[in-house]
Amino acid sequence: MTIIFKLMRFAMVALLLGGGAANAQDTLKLKIAAAGSTTHAPIFVAVEQGLFEKHGLDAEVVMFQTGVEMINGLLAGSHDVNTMGSIPFLSGASNGFPLVLIGHLHGDALADHYVDNHGIASAAGINSIEDLKGKRIGLPRGTGAEGYVLGLLAQSGMSGDDVELINVKPPELPTALLNGDIDAVAVWEPWLSTSVVNVDGAKQLIVGQCESCYDPGTVLTTKAVVADKAEELRRFMLAFAEASQWVRQNLDEAAEVNMRWINIKDVDVMKAAIRNGLSDPRMSRYTVDMYGEKTIPGLKAAGKLRDEIDVDDVVDYQFINHAVETAPQYFDDLKPIPDDLKK
Repeated sequence: MTIIFKLMRFAMVALLLGGGAANAQDTLKLKIAAAGSTTHAPIFVAVEQGLFEKHGLDAEVVMFQTGVEMINGLLAGSHDVNTMGSIPFLSGASNGFPLVLIGHLHGDALADHYVDNHGIASAAGINSIEDLKGKRIGLPRGTGAEGYVLGLLAQSGMSGDDVELINVKPPELPTALLNGDIDAVAVWEPWLSTSVVNVDGAKQLIVGQCESCYDPGTVLTTKAVVADKAEELRRFMLAFAEASQWVRQNLDEAAEVNMRWINIKDVDVMKAAIRNGLSDPRMSRYTVDMYGEKTIPGLKAAGKLRDEIDVDDVVDYQFINHAVETAPQYFDDLKPIPDDLKK
């Protein structure tokens, strides 16, 4: 069941926080979808530290388990912004859905490949990607985890036909591995680390390391929201950028924030898991180019795209560029994007 966290705060908070807070009488509403993943920490931090209010938003966070579910909600108008993976975004765009990418949930603006928040955990006896041949891999189908597996298999001279992919929701993966229903899990954190900790003999087979993969997290909306709520999106991106910087600089504290939003009992697992991934919301030329050169061809080869996608038509740089230009202090701990990679 979808869980809604309504932020009940007095408008005066925005004034007291200062540092660019919007006028309390000018507060705008925005609904944001998030999931139980470590990389969603900036959303949770922005809630708990009042950063949405600081930037003039009355924000409501709606929790989902996967990006596929988020897109269905976004298209139905239940919320305004998704924070999710690239694969369901691109699959949806290929189906003609009016989706627009406005920033990255996590990623590396200077890297031409990225999948650092994904990994595979395996049962005893599986020691390499090649050992997965003929095995059952549990993962949430239609998400970045599937694209990651297919990319790793291709690197090792295999394909999806060489394994059995079983659809399992992220929180259920550790139990499925424990019960022997699957031989390995492919998923994002913290469910990757949780699977290793909770299953005797299980190990982290690989994290990232897919040279053909480009799957940064996405901040996603629709063309209608861009047209009708541009000011809300500008304010959101400022709050999100400030929260992302806080996460980068306070990983252990961010892990503790995650504990209040994600059903994980071991804070040490969360502290280890949150280090797989970089909270960099910026988009560079690599966003469009690497989707076109790596992600989309991989999805087409796997039969996951219905029609061709012109990536330039589904990416809008204006909101993250506004944040970079008007609040450069939220990015000063990151390496600058070279001029030849700027959009």
